[in-house]
Amino acid sequence: MPSRRYDTDTMYRLLVQGVADYAIYMLDPDGTVANWNAGAQRAKGYTADEIVGKHFSCFYTPEDRADGLPWRGLATARAEGRFEAEGWRLRKDGTRFWAHVVIDPIYDEDGTFLGFAKITRDRTEQRVSTLNLEATRRTLDLALSNMSQGLCLIDADGRLQLANERFAELLDIAPGALPIGRSAHACLSAALGTAAADAFWHDHLQPALPTNRPAISEIVGPARVLSATTRPLAGGGWVSTFTDTSERRRYEDRIRYLAHHDPLTGLANRATLHEHLAATLRFAGPGGKRSDDERRAILFLDLDRFKPVNDTMGHAVGDRLLQEVAQRLRVSVRAGDLVARLGGDEFAVALDAIEMAHLPVVADRIIAAVNRPFSFDGRTLTVGVSIGIAISSETANTPDTLLRDADLALYQAKNDGRNRYQIYEPSMGEVVTARAMLETDLRQVVRDGGLSLHYQPIVRARTSATIGFEALLRWHRADGTSVPPATFVPLAEEAGLMTDLGAWILKEACSEAARWPDHATDGKPDRLTVSVNVSATQLRNPHFAETVEEALAASGLPADRLEIEITETAVLDNRELALALLQRIAALGVRIALDDFGTGYASLSFLHSFPLSRIKIDRSFVQGLGRDPQSTAIVRAILGLSRSLGLAVTAEGVETERQRRILIKEHCQDLQGYLFGRPEARPRLPGAAAGSDAPHAA
Repeated sequence: MPSRRYDTDTMYRLLVQGVADYAIYMLDPDGTVANWNAGAQRAKGYTADEIVGKHFSCFYTPEDRADGLPWRGLATARAEGRFEAEGWRLRKDGTRFWAHVVIDPIYDEDGTFLGFAKITRDRTEQRVSTLNLEATRRTLDLALSNMSQGLCLIDADGRLQLANERFAELLDIAPGALPIGRSAHACLSAALGTAAADAFWHDHLQPALPTNRPAISEIVGPARVLSATTRPLAGGGWVSTFTDTSERRRYEDRIRYLAHHDPLTGLANRATLHEHLAATLRFAGPGGKRSDDERRAILFLDLDRFKPVNDTMGHAVGDRLLQEVAQRLRVSVRAGDLVARLGGDEFAVALDAIEMAHLPVVADRIIAAVNRPFSFDGRTLTVGVSIGIAISSETANTPDTLLRDADLALYQAKNDGRNRYQIYEPSMGEVVTARAMLETDLRQVVRDGGLSLHYQPIVRARTSATIGFEALLRWHRADGTSVPPATFVPLAEEAGLMTDLGAWILKEACSEAARWPDHATDGKPDRLTVSVNVSATQLRNPHFAETVEEALAASGLPADRLEIEITETAVLDNRELALALLQRIAALGVRIALDDFGTGYASLSFLHSFPLSRIKIDRSFVQGLGRDPQSTAIVRAILGLSRSLGLAVTAEGVETERQRRILIKEHCQDLQGYLFGRPEARPRLPGAAAGSDAPHAA
């Protein structure tokens, strides 16, 4: 069969017109469409009849036409031999598509310019994909830039491939100075140090690391602590994230520190002391000793006179004092000995392998160190320290037994006068047992009403006329023995019995005084008063004023016949509350006396801030009259001060006629002591014979 032959131009025309994927058409020199292929119809929606003869600018958006873009493309193609670009173009129906456009100028064999060949390809899908990819990349870049974690990619050869700004910030590297493409180890080493970089390399970038188990560890640098998490990538390399855990580490370190140390002084706390003793005693073996001469010892320390400092000068001064005491304790013992603060003003020192003969030396050194004056803001303070010492032995070989024995020894040291040390002896345990039994007996006698009041007279100095009595608590047992008030009153305070016991004393004393008749003093009608001592516990009770009112109401005793005696120490337990209570009580008409004046820490400040009506000079000054010039001078000063303030004065502990004469000479108003009568269950009222019951019938 003969083959059909086509000329080259026909074949080319047919080929172009048959291409459906590309819009290929010719433009006249002015841009008019000269022909149209199937691809152009498919891409732009026009048939050849609809578009041939129209200017190709109709494919451009109004904005592009207004900007002259179609004509610039033709000019560029003519001038440079080719124009290629991408942009939005319009279809017949007005929809847009993303077009890749190539315009070439066409010349004939003679070089005559004939027009342009234009090829357009619909790249909308690719453009959408590109835009989506760019949006995703921007989102990723934004996420990386705003991550709280540093992130980096490391390739299989250990080179840094990518890192975000936070990574640079954590390593103190300028973002533009990140060594992308260089060794990640060198980057970490420069920022964190070689040791940290080596640890990261060894712990994180191991080729055999399972892909489903990330490596997690902390990297400690000179300025930061970083938590690093690294995951191997399937195609090789790693992705690592870094979190700044410096603040958390500081908090954790602080928590660990506080778990073992006292926050005020920096000393070990009670828990650390217990752990230390447990460890050293286990190491020492049975008996807690290395040899007959070397033992482990624990010193319990309690500051003397600290509470008045803390209460009168404020807790800030008290805290500074405790800090200074802690420092003095540190330098008073060996470097390996443990110094601890147990709370309040209590400290402890654990001595390891101490020779028995050296214990008193250490205790005396500590006492001397604490006794040195303290200076704060121009003020000089002095305190003392009592020390109880326990030594490891066959029976005291656990922390609890050592601490118990040291506490018992401390109790004994304080009872023996304070500012001294006492080494534990087994007999001290017997004292504690006896004290516990005494407390049991005291609770029972308080419950059963087995206590009584005795009354000691208070007299006018010049005439010895009785003006009142002080009610004093007494405990006489059924077997005929008596327990001194100095023994059982502090015990009642510690056992929490004084609130109820104090209320009973007030009611009993007021009832007794209500039965006393009027009498004449210095030739004038007068009524006897009754004085009742008030404890620190009572002055801490916000209902104490009501207790006083109830006692007066129940007895019918006029308020001005009741005088309550307070001590400075009792008031200092809670100065603000005590002042408020005493002001309420004084408003009732009750008199208030300051007992043991001159022995406290800040008694002078009490004279103008508390509603006092009387001062009682302590017996320690009265006993020195006639023998000690200082005692006489102190008594004279107190009397002069009291007169200037309009306060009555009673001198306690008057036992000799010589003391009485001196006090009269110094113009002391009232006296009290064995010279005028001992405390008795039945007070010797004015005008009554001793032991007579007649006054009680009045």
